[in-house]
Amino acid sequence: MRRFHCTCGQEVIFEDSECPACGRLLGFNPESLTMLAAARHNATKLRFGTGDGLRACALRNHPVACNWLIPANGPHVQCCSCRLTRTIPAQTIPLNVQRWKILESAKRRLVYSLLWLDLPIVDRAQNPASGLAFDFMEDQRTNPLVKKHRVHTGHKNGVITLYAAEADDVHRMMAREQMNERYRTVLGHMRHESGHYYWDVLVKNTEWYPRFRRLFGGEENYREALDCYYAHGPAPNWVSRHISAYASAHPWEDWAETWAHYLHIMSTLETATGFGVIPHADVYSSDFHVLIQKWEQLTVLMNSLNRSMGMPDAYPFWLTPQVIVKLRFIHQVIAAHSQA
Repeated sequence: MRRFHCTCGQEVIFEDSECPACGRLLGFNPESLTMLAAARHNATKLRFGTGDGLRACALRNHPVACNWLIPANGPHVQCCSCRLTRTIPAQTIPLNVQRWKILESAKRRLVYSLLWLDLPIVDRAQNPASGLAFDFMEDQRTNPLVKKHRVHTGHKNGVITLYAAEADDVHRMMAREQMNERYRTVLGHMRHESGHYYWDVLVKNTEWYPRFRRLFGGEENYREALDCYYAHGPAPNWVSRHISAYASAHPWEDWAETWAHYLHIMSTLETATGFGVIPHADVYSSDFHVLIQKWEQLTVLMNSLNRSMGMPDAYPFWLTPQVIVKLRFIHQVIAAHSQA
């Protein structure tokens, strides 16, 4: 994530809708990945930029508090991130209002990264066959009035389903302990599930597919592989070949976990570049070896800072040679698409 500033010079954060220094109303332009200040302070007709300008997403003054912008004369009332959401948890339950806000906030960070990496984002409402959509769903564990007995976070045919309770810190931490995971966040879930979607878009039935099979393995027997993983756990030597224990369950999960990790790396490197921690040119380097070198240096700093505060390591992972090869493959797939 890059750094953002108001026109008055005050530094603002990605989620800000108002400058804390001068009070100007702010909006994020997903076309240019920049933060803009409103030309007029009229809450019903905010205009940003020049010419025809941009206007606020319809969910700006909603509890979701989306600060993204849309073309003033465009056909949509919601931004390109909010439009991807197809299902939300019942808003008659106050806790679900907060859950939806947290889920949308994480999704905007995901969409920012996808835009920055020049990845295709197709709204499922416009293209039901290959478009992307998000269902934020609850089940009877949190709402006895719904039909679903149990919702599982996952991806199927372009639809990413997230169990709405993942937005609750207590639920998520309990699940992390039960699953023996080192990392579990809402944004992490979205990055992982987006990996399944982009495997379909960028790898399946393309020239990259044979190499995927060589690096990750054949994708046969998916359900049997997951059942085996949940019954018996990961293979004893998973650490040498996979970024996480779950990645060892099946090649599709290995790809999705590695994809999510690549997004973690690139987003954090962009932030570090914005704050001058690493040189600007390095994060935009086409040389993956340079990126990994800078990433390894940065993670030492991140973990050292956390330990100085008495906190667990911010980055509890180790990139083995085999994992780096897989990350490089994803880097090449994305770079080839952006250059096409």
